[in-house]
Amino acid sequence: MEKFTSNNGLLTVGESKYMLRVLKMNGSTMLFISNVEPECLDEIAVAMEMPQDKKILGTTIFGTSSLSDSQFLAERLSKRFMRQFFVSLNVSTDRMLTPLFQEQLTIYINQHLNDFI
Repeated sequence: MEKFTSNNGLLTVGESKYMLRVLKMNGSTMLFISNVEPECLDEIAVAMEMPQDKKILGTTIFGTSSLSDSQFLAERLSKRFMRQFFVSLNVSTDRMLTPLFQEQLTIYINQHLNDFI
């Protein structure tokens, strides 16, 4: 059984393209999402299920806001897959693009579930 696997992919949302890099570890997953050019690291967050009460706890480790987009996505993924997620979401979206982005990301994850879980 492999302990670590690394994969990458391309997510297309309308005219925009995003680079996905996934590191699946034993018990956790790191998801790095950035614009194709230039790739950057603006923030990173982590979320996990607490063993005492099964609630999802998340925090932004690196970045400027207290409730970052990375943290929101990490908490959502951790709740859905009951797994620790580190997320670095380094893209700018607006009210129109965000739902499309989230929908395409969900489709991508479902199509490549072995890369994430």
